[in-house]
Amino acid sequence: MKLFCKTCTINRTVPGDKRAFTKTVLAIGKGSERKADDTKIMLITCASKNGIKYNVLNNINKIFTRFLDEGKATISFIMPAHDVQIESDPIHLIAFLKVLKLVLTGGDQPGKMSQSTTNPCLPSASLRLPCLTVGNKKTSILSSPSVLSTKCVITKRKDYPIKGFSRLLVTLQISNIKLTRFDSQILLLPKLRNLCLSTNCIRTLPRALGQLRLSELDLSDNNLAGDSWEWLLEPNIQSSLLVLNISNNGLSCLPINVIYASQLEVLTAENNHIHKLPFALCTLTRLRMLSLASNNIDAVPETLARMRLDRLDLSGNKLYAEAATVPDLRMDTQRHSPSLFELAARTVIFKRIPYTFPGMIPFTVLELLRRAPLCSCGRPCFESKVYLRAKVLKPNCSYIIMNANQQLWADCVYCSEKCLRKPY
Repeated sequence: MKLFCKTCTINRTVPGDKRAFTKTVLAIGKGSERKADDTKIMLITCASKNGIKYNVLNNINKIFTRFLDEGKATISFIMPAHDVQIESDPIHLIAFLKVLKLVLTGGDQPGKMSQSTTNPCLPSASLRLPCLTVGNKKTSILSSPSVLSTKCVITKRKDYPIKGFSRLLVTLQISNIKLTRFDSQILLLPKLRNLCLSTNCIRTLPRALGQLRLSELDLSDNNLAGDSWEWLLEPNIQSSLLVLNISNNGLSCLPINVIYASQLEVLTAENNHIHKLPFALCTLTRLRMLSLASNNIDAVPETLARMRLDRLDLSGNKLYAEAATVPDLRMDTQRHSPSLFELAARTVIFKRIPYTFPGMIPFTVLELLRRAPLCSCGRPCFESKVYLRAKVLKPNCSYIIMNANQQLWADCVYCSEKCLRKPY
């Protein structure tokens, strides 16, 4: 059994000996392939990749588990006189100590582990433990140099790991290998923060991707035009994602689920076929860099002026240069009977019911309120709305990139004819 953790080894024979915690793999198993060999604990670090072996039977003085709920424990060995302090995930650490307890007791003493357990001289349990020392013709993950690595870059098919990724990975890049499916092994990397899957042939992403706490995600140069983007509905990725790159994916519109990534700071969607932007894009209050170069955008939503951007790139789009070329949609009105959800949403607005907190109103009504475009008066516009392409927009942006002689026109939506007749 292996435990990925951090350890600090203290030599009791050296007064004041104290070392920093280092990334470690703790493994429990047989010392060698010989049947008579005793059970050992192997400690593998970057400084000692061959591992340090400790005998288990008759060699453990105490096991301190007072702070086990916090993922901390200490194993005190007799020979050598070392105290190994462990920090790990509490569930994984408890499982490791349970296996160690079975080895010490022979599996005959059930019950909860005490706060400090003295090791009796008992025979080892008849457990099927792995061999910590492998022969020349065998391979093991313990002998892999990447077992403790936190970064992995794969740009060739032959470099793809056969036995899976290191559980300690923080950065993973899999690029330009014509990957057609998302590898589910990536979902088993709890520490992963930066993921790059650029220049592949991925068509869909699983919703479970949103359970990772990614801060940077690069999905550029894939085929995600038909993806549902449901992974953006998971709370973990909504609260952690800072940088998202979805360039060159054949997108006809910007995925509406992007608005749920509330912590997003950088959004790049270049070289697509995007024609319109969602009005709810203004809900990304932390967004600072927005790059939409080389698309088919002819106008942006008026709500873009409410965003505080540091950089806005709209070069290579179809923005109009003169007012004479802008279609007049003043009389383009839509009249429909409101749905029950729209009536409920209007009631929320009329009664001034707070709907920003989850659980206050039904989810469907909340989604309608969040996605509805906003009128210049600040009220959401529903099915019965009046469209008008207004004057040139002046966004609150420090640096704007556009083609020469182009102007930034805005699509405005009005909730009533009264608001429509108001002067600009």
